[in-house]
Order: sequence, then structure tokens, then C-alpha cells
Amino acid sequence: MSRTARIALTALVVGTLGLPAAAKTPCYTQAEAEAEQAIRLHTEMMVVGLTCAAMNPATGPSLFAQYKEFTLRHKDEIGRWEKALIGHFKRHAKGNPTRHFDTYRTRLANEMSQRAIALTTPVFCDSHVPVVAKAGALSTDELKRLVKAEDTIRLTVAPRCEAPARRVADAGASGAAASPATATAQAR
Repeated sequence: MSRTARIALTALVVGTLGLPAAAKTPCYTQAEAEAEQAIRLHTEMMVVGLTCAAMNPATGPSLFAQYKEFTLRHKDEIGRWEKALIGHFKRHAKGNPTRHFDTYRTRLANEMSQRAIALTTPVFCDSHVPVVAKAGALSTDELKRLVKAEDTIRLTVAPRCEAPARRVADAGASGAAASPATATAQAR
């Protein structure tokens, strides 16, 4: 994907992906920001597994099976990341924090599915299928380093409390990745 297209897509997603209407989120702690990156990667793997099922590898497990294997292998960390985001919603949103998290995750999956539709399934799958295998090969330590990485632009619904938000224009100038999944694909 060209840098210009990546910037436009980033602007579209940043502008359309939001928290539940009642949520007021001034910022994320570092742990919450890392949790969001991990949940984004996990959700993206699920969407790719479901959307790109026709592109399953000829040998080995299906894309969705690879997502499930990733989930099982990293279940403790995923659980911690989910709890971190639920804690964020508990502090910053009215109502049931678990429901806010579920709504957030559903919206995130829907955004990714809409991106697949906008790009067309073949284009989306060509660029995202490699991410599943690459992310699936990450050890827990590698996964933790990936979601902590400071050298990529991240899509988030709230800025970090201790760090100023980077602008979308800065993302294009640096050529940085827009998601942990993209960073995973570029890292290998």
C-alpha cells in the first residue's frame, strides 16, 4: 500500500473508530496503550482468518485455526490486556465496563471488516494474510516487545497520558506502520 493510501486509511480509521458514546477517555496509561495494540492485533488476526478463509494455506492449519492457536498460546497475556482495557473503561466510562470493552472490540472488528470491503477482499487478504503467520510465530516476549514498540505510529482511541499524540501527517513523513499487525509484517 502506498504511503499516501496508508495516511488516508489511517485518517479514515482514526476519524471513524470511537469509543462507546458515553465514554470520556482523556488518555491511556502505558499499560492500557499496550493492551489496545495487542487487542487490535488479536482482533485483526480474527478478521483476517474469517475474511480470507478462501486463501488458506495448502498445507498446515487454516488462517482461523492459526488465530485460535495464537489465542491459546497467548491466553494469559490476552486476558491481562483485556482486563487493562476493561479497567480503563471502568475509570472513564459510565455503565458496565465489560460491555464497553465488548462494544469497543466489536466496533474494531467491524472497522477492519469495512476496510477489507473498501480495499476488496483479494487486496485486503494479499496484504494481511502474511500477518497471521508472522504474528503466530511470535513468542510471548516478542509479542510484548511488539506492542510496546515506540518506533511506529499506532491507531488508538485515546492518546497516551505520558506522551503527546502524534499526528497522522507525522505518520506519513516517517513512513511508520499504522498497526501492530502492519509492524509485525514489516518486522520480518
